Amino acid sequence: MKLLLALITLTSVNFAQASWKSQTRATLREYANECRTTEVVVDEIIKNDVIRGHIQGMSPASYNKFKVVFYVKTNKWYVHPYTFTPGQEEGYSYSNLDADGNFKIKTVRREVASQKMAVVLVPKSYNIKSSRWRLNPLFGIFGGVLKNSCNHTIVPGNGDFFMESL
Repeated sequence: MKLLLALITLTSVNFAQASWKSQTRATLREYANECRTTEVVVDEIIKNDVIRGHIQGMSPASYNKFKVVFYVKTNKWYVHPYTFTPGQEEGYSYSNLDADGNFKIKTVRREVASQKMAVVLVPKSYNIKSSRWRLNPLFGIFGGVLKNSCNHTIVPGNGDFFMESL
């Protein structure tokens, strides 16, 4: 009986994972041409306040299909500024795009200086993981923050979190 319950639990978890993965892949296929020309731009980083930016090269009609996730690199890639939890509102681990393609998120300075930050444009169905070991997928298919991304930009750290403005 316990084995049966364990198998049912594992299968339902796999179906849930398959659901967000298949939705994410479908969105990326649908917008493949736009993703090639889309640019993610960080306009301003104000320490202990906000990160602001915008995307360009994507049609405004597709903005509601995507969100921006922020990762910082210390010993591995961590979602910034706070760990993502399901149901969490925008502005703590991700940002939706507004009608002009702008995004913003709160930022918090940590004791450990980050080496760099990745600002990643992903489909809204993308399941945000609180930490990842790699930015790029291993052999292009295994893991990595960018495996399910439309596009991204990297901002270098400067030892005191990030530059005041770019």
